[in-house]
Amino acid sequence: MTLLGEYPGFSYTGERRGEPLRLFEVRQRFPASGLSDIEGAVVDSMCALDLAGRVEPGARIVVTAGSRGIAAIPRILAGVCTALRELGADPVVLGAMGSHGGGTDAGQLEVLHSLGITADSVGAPVVTASETVELGRTNRGLMVHCDPLALEADGVIVVNRVKSHTTARGSIQSGIVKKLVVGLGHRPGAESFHQCGPAAMSEELEDMARIALESLPFLGGIAIVENAHEEPHRIEGIRPPELFARERELLVLSRSLSPTLPFPGADVLVVQSVGKNYSGTGVDTGAIGRYRVQGEPDSSLPSIARICALDLSPESHGNATGIGLLDLVTRRLAAKVDPEPTYTNVLASTLTMRAMLPMVMRTDEDAVWASVASAAVPPTRDLKLAVIRNTLDLETLWVTGALLEDTEMREGMSASPESRPVTFSNDGVMEYPA
Repeated sequence: MTLLGEYPGFSYTGERRGEPLRLFEVRQRFPASGLSDIEGAVVDSMCALDLAGRVEPGARIVVTAGSRGIAAIPRILAGVCTALRELGADPVVLGAMGSHGGGTDAGQLEVLHSLGITADSVGAPVVTASETVELGRTNRGLMVHCDPLALEADGVIVVNRVKSHTTARGSIQSGIVKKLVVGLGHRPGAESFHQCGPAAMSEELEDMARIALESLPFLGGIAIVENAHEEPHRIEGIRPPELFARERELLVLSRSLSPTLPFPGADVLVVQSVGKNYSGTGVDTGAIGRYRVQGEPDSSLPSIARICALDLSPESHGNATGIGLLDLVTRRLAAKVDPEPTYTNVLASTLTMRAMLPMVMRTDEDAVWASVASAAVPPTRDLKLAVIRNTLDLETLWVTGALLEDTEMREGMSASPESRPVTFSNDGVMEYPA
């Protein structure tokens, strides 16, 4: 089911269309810090949990799997399951993704399979569920939910990437703690957590996790920190007593490795693809400087007048959460929007502004030139425009000459000596930059 599959879109025919638009290619060089031995790192992380004597032969151990596109996640889960079987345990991989996948068993299983997480790839049964048990309430009255399969297991190991959250502030954001609350809480857990509002999310997340831990047979977490190349930089086992303190430290590490745009602002940012595999909000809120949270200010940097997106990734499965962060989109993007997972996700987060519909333009060319026209660039100043593949891949980007002058040329960065003209096909699809 699509939301706007029949929407005709709007053709922009303003006077600026057709002007020469030339871009310089800019390359950012991020440190090559990926793990050379992922399987070995998983073995070390499992050893750090000190499970010998804590896991009995035949014990049923739940291992969590989420909906984000974590690098090498099937291999990481397979390593965890192998280590558990060597202890004589019986692992099962449980989908733990809050309201993603439409909040349904079938939708979650489809997401897991699209990430390569299958019984064959991880060496254990892969199951999903949507039912939860209520465990208690925080001081603010928020209900804590949890999957009964995890509660009834002999042990639970939570696997997740530690990184900044697209809405939460504070020292604990997205990681093992959030997976305990929102992941294992499924859709009810996600809806409950987001009732507290962005300012209180980090504190409330910790309070909710402590309630969950009183009932869960939590054996520890396998935390993943990725570098700017979307590679595992660190895989670390965290024992229960160290959970909150260590996750705070890993969040600091993750932020230091995250890629950013190398300029303070732009008139127009063209994003070639958006989707849940790049960010929980389709586009990373920190990268674009927009949050669209009622009552909360946006970031001061980068300051971008117009953001347009050209396509929705197939890995997003129609979930266009975050489309409301954009100003203009193309008809081909709009035609791929599925309201069921999109609205389920946004309603659970309570951030309805992030599902609001931008202007829909007929082609890439229409979207780009309409963005330029509406950015209100004074005739006395040259256009500052950038094109990126997505907000996760910022190693290569393309900028106009005026924006190149504003670009901070950090160590290892380079720019092409000559610009190239942006080209579009006869159907108006952007061909360069590809």
